[in-house]
Amino acid sequence: MKKIYTLVFVVFTFLLNTQNALSQAVVTLTNSNLPIIVINTLNNAIIVDDPKVDAHMGIINNVSGINKITDAYNDFNGSIGIEFRGNSTQNYPKKPYILETRDASGNNLDVSLLGMPADNDWILLASYLDRTLIRDALAHYISESTGEWSSHSRYCELLVNGNYMGVYLLIEKIKRTKNRLNISKLTIQDNSGEELTGGYIYEVTGFSSGPGDFDLHRVIHYPKEDEVTSEQLNFIKNYDNDFRNVMASATFNDGVNGYEKYINVNSFVDELITQEAMRNSDAYGWSAYFHKDRSNKLEAGPVWDFDQSSGNSTYKDGASTSGWIFVQDDGYIPTFWAKLWSDPRFKYRVKLMWQELRTSKLSTSNINRYIDSCAVLLNQAQERNFSQWPILGVFLWRETIGYQNRNTYEKEVSYLKTYMTNRMAWMDTELNKVAVVPLSTDDEFAGNSLVKLYPNPATDYLVIDTGDENIVIEKIQIYSNTGLLVQKAGFTADGSGLVKINLNSGLGNGLYHLKLVTNANKWYNGNFVIVK
Repeated sequence: MKKIYTLVFVVFTFLLNTQNALSQAVVTLTNSNLPIIVINTLNNAIIVDDPKVDAHMGIINNVSGINKITDAYNDFNGSIGIEFRGNSTQNYPKKPYILETRDASGNNLDVSLLGMPADNDWILLASYLDRTLIRDALAHYISESTGEWSSHSRYCELLVNGNYMGVYLLIEKIKRTKNRLNISKLTIQDNSGEELTGGYIYEVTGFSSGPGDFDLHRVIHYPKEDEVTSEQLNFIKNYDNDFRNVMASATFNDGVNGYEKYINVNSFVDELITQEAMRNSDAYGWSAYFHKDRSNKLEAGPVWDFDQSSGNSTYKDGASTSGWIFVQDDGYIPTFWAKLWSDPRFKYRVKLMWQELRTSKLSTSNINRYIDSCAVLLNQAQERNFSQWPILGVFLWRETIGYQNRNTYEKEVSYLKTYMTNRMAWMDTELNKVAVVPLSTDDEFAGNSLVKLYPNPATDYLVIDTGDENIVIEKIQIYSNTGLLVQKAGFTADGSGLVKINLNSGLGNGLYHLKLVTNANKWYNGNFVIVK
C-alpha cells in the first residue's frame, strides 16, 4: 500500500510541477473588497518547508470594505516567521503557509487578526484544488453548527514578495489555548496522577511526523513532539489503545464498560455528521484530530481539511452523493467508526442530532444561503485568483466526471450547491430508516458533579445552586435532549454559590441538560424541563 501511494504521489508531484510551469499569468492587485495581506521576507529570502524564515506582514482591512494596496496597514503591521505547510498540498503551485506573529525581538506575540481571537499561530489555506474556494469554510460552519469548537477563518487576498498569490483563507491553527481548543495545559512535570490525564491533542494521519509518532498512524500535536514526556505519550497512546481494544471486543457497546466509558459520544456523533455531510474523501484516516481534557473522556475533532470533499475528488467514489465514507476500508480509516455505527444507540443518536440540525442551521436553504454568501463575497477576487491560476475546467488531480465543463466559477459553485442538496437528501432518507431505541437522559452527563436547578420546570430563567460560593465559573452551556448546544448562557453570580441565567426565548418545551465549567476545569451538570 505504501509503495503504491508513493508512486502515485510522485506522479502527482510531477503533474503539479508541470502545471506550475504553465501558470505564468501575473495579476497586479490594486484594490479588493477582501482584506489584503502583504508578506515580504527578510532580504527576499525563499520560503521553505522548515524552518520558518523571518518576514514582515502588513494587513489592510478598512471598515468601509474597500481596501487599496496603497492604504496603511491598519490590522497588523509587524514581524512574522513563515514557512510552507501541509503534506501533498505544499507541492501545489499555489502554496499554503503557516505563520507565527512575533514581537520586535522575535518572540511569539499573540495578536488578533481580522477580528479573530488573539494568538500567534495562523494558517493561510490556498484551497488550490477547491475551485469554489468554499469547501473548508463550509465544513467549519457545519461543525460549529453541531456545537463543537471549529477553527474561525477569514477570506483575504495575498501578496508574497511582491507576487500576487490569489484568494486565501486565513484560519486558526488547531492548538491548545483558551481562545481555541480550551483544554488543560500540560507541563513536563505532569507525569502522574490526575495531571497526567490531560490535555492532549493528536491526529490520525497516513503521513509520518517524527519523534511524536505513536503507532497506527497517530501523531501527537499537544504537547509538542519535542516537549512531550514518555509518560505523557504512553498515557494517551494507552488510553486510545484501550478504547480501540474495547471496540474490537464483542462487548464494545456494554453500558458500563463499553465505548461510552472512554469517549464523549456526542463529539463522535458531531464528527461523523460533519464528515459525512461533506462526504469528505479524506475523512477519519487523514487529518483526523482527537483531544482529551484532564479527567475527561476522549473527544473527536476538531475537524480539518476538506478541499477534496463534496464531489471534488474521485477518491473513494467521491463524486457519488450516496454511501457512507466510514465503511470504506482503505487501511487508514480506524475500524472503530464502522463498529460504532453498528450500535443501534449510537446510530439513533446520529439520527436525532441530524434531524434537529436539518430543521435549523443545516437546512438545505441555509446551506445554499451560506454557499451563496461566500460566492458573493468572493465574486470579484475569484476572477483575479483564476487569472493567476487558470485551472477552471483543467485536469489537476482526481477530477470527477464533467470537470472540463465546469469552466467558470459560477458553474463550480452551482455544482457544489447541487451536490450538497443531493447529499443531505440521501442522508435524510438513510437516517429516517434508523430505528428508535431508548436513550438515557444522562448518557453524556453521568459521573460528574450535580447542581440544583430551580424553578424546574422553568419558563424564562433558571437559578443554579452550585453549593460552593468559592468556585469560579468559566462557562455555562445548555444542550437539547439530543445533545445539540442550544445556548451559551450569560450569567450573574452573587457570591453565595447561586447563579441566575436568562433562558433564550426560542427554547421550546422539553428536557434540557445544563453544563457548568469552572476555571479549574471541573464541570457540573443538571437536567431541567422548560414548560411555557
